[in-house]
Amino acid sequence: MFELYFTDGDAYEKLNEILPKYICGTYKIARTENGKPYIEGNPLYFSISHSRGKSVIAVDANPVGVDMEVIEDRKYSALLSRFSPEERAEITCLTDFLKHWVVREAYIKMSGATLAHKLDKLKYVNGVLYDGGKPADCRFYNFTDGGCIICVCIDKKCGIC
Repeated sequence: MFELYFTDGDAYEKLNEILPKYICGTYKIARTENGKPYIEGNPLYFSISHSRGKSVIAVDANPVGVDMEVIEDRKYSALLSRFSPEERAEITCLTDFLKHWVVREAYIKMSGATLAHKLDKLKYVNGVLYDGGKPADCRFYNFTDGGCIICVCIDKKCGIC
């Protein structure tokens, strides 16, 4: 099961503080060509999200993505126009929008894709995320904590999820 770590400081400083709990010896954080950070030569997975000065880190033995958004008044109508009519019908306020948004972001981070490449292929309706019209092969954990909406996405192909 994944573990979450929160910080109001630097997320990578916090990551370097917690990784010795999981990894013996030295390690190197590298990035994929899409910018997703990973631990070189180690099967441990992590994901980081930042919002309004807060950060969250998800750590798991399987591919994981996390997204967090602080619930603060902001405009979202421009992004909402890229959502399907079914999604727009479910979104009646900022909190609804953020719940839909964090699911997308967590999935994109888990898969190692980019927002530009995946956003228009995703649809989140009635609690199910669709990627290219098919249900996404992952498990979501959605919750609100400390004035933030958070989603953790874990690859379902891991065999133990």
